Amino acid sequence: MKSLKSALIDNWQNLFKFASVGGSGAIVNLLSLWSLTNYYSLFYMWSALISIELSILWNFALNTKITFNYKFDDTNRLFNSLIRFHLASSIGILINLAALYGFTEFLKIHYILSEVIAISLAFGFNYILSIKYVWNKRT
Repeated sequence: MKSLKSALIDNWQNLFKFASVGGSGAIVNLLSLWSLTNYYSLFYMWSALISIELSILWNFALNTKITFNYKFDDTNRLFNSLIRFHLASSIGILINLAALYGFTEFLKIHYILSEVIAISLAFGFNYILSIKYVWNKRT
């Protein structure tokens, strides 16, 4: 059994990696949100839905490889983990979309800045649910 000290160090290392991957996912999210809204004239909330999905797929791939160094035995397990990651991200998605809409429509903050705030608010939920339900060695 791991000592408490090594468990904490492992968790901090994973948190740092998860945050780094999340930062790159935020860039994917923000660039696609801006592009879809400005170049394709989509309503920013529709753009946000598409952008969030792109960043979820991006984050899943990078977290699998970089953060948790997880190797899937078969495609079934990969697909099941991707579904679990989407389910774990669903609370973050709801927080993100509600915050994006609220900050943009009611507080009149530009939608890109609103999305930065929304991503920050959803981060903690995404991390906790990901380590418990997606990359937990027992699942």
